[in-house]
Amino acid sequence: MSILADKESICSLCRCHIKENTLFTGLNDAQLDAFKEAVVINHHKKREIVFMEGDDCSGLYIIRTGRVKVVRSSSTGKEQIINIMNPGDLLGFEVFYNGRIYKNTAVAMEDCELCYIERHSFFKILENEPGIARKLILSLGRELNSAYERIGYLGLLNAREKLAHLLYTLAAQYGEKVDGGVKLNLTLSRLEIAELLGITQETSIRLLKSFKEEGVIEIKRKEIIIKSLARLKALGE
Repeated sequence: MSILADKESICSLCRCHIKENTLFTGLNDAQLDAFKEAVVINHHKKREIVFMEGDDCSGLYIIRTGRVKVVRSSSTGKEQIINIMNPGDLLGFEVFYNGRIYKNTAVAMEDCELCYIERHSFFKILENEPGIARKLILSLGRELNSAYERIGYLGLLNAREKLAHLLYTLAAQYGEKVDGGVKLNLTLSRLEIAELLGITQETSIRLLKSFKEEGVIEIKRKEIIIKSLARLKALGE
């Protein structure tokens, strides 16, 4: 459980624990029956591709367990992580504006279970159950607002400030209190950190080393422990 975790709810469909106010919480019997006929649970191993940029946009995914990173590639082959998705989050937003292909690549960061709904079946459910459509609008609105805030905020920061802000945000989402600080319960390579921030891998390594030397963080192999959340927050502002 993260140190600042969102409230959790139980998925009405499969009884798993997911974030509050997501698509599958608080469904009535009619809505449950509609989804039970449409949902297929897919299993993906760590590092397995869920869908590739350019694949036919066949349907919508909701993360049941595990985490998935969404990646965008440039024309030169450079990759940037757009987002890290958690249980309850939606994948495949192209479905909602009738996109024919997925615009990004989704990759499992750990073993995952994803609920998949074929696009035509999903829109048929929305036509028959307007209450679900209202929940979907709220979910999409939160995602859009989060994206605006992330893009706007990071656009004002230099590389050092970006890294501090990222680590503080990850501590809030995935932090676990341990002796001497907060451990990030999320394994990210130096390359993945660089891709999240849009900086080079060399820069991410150099900045992490400087934070360690300043006593802000501790690094044990692939584990990052935040020694001072207050200092990290100040560095990212």
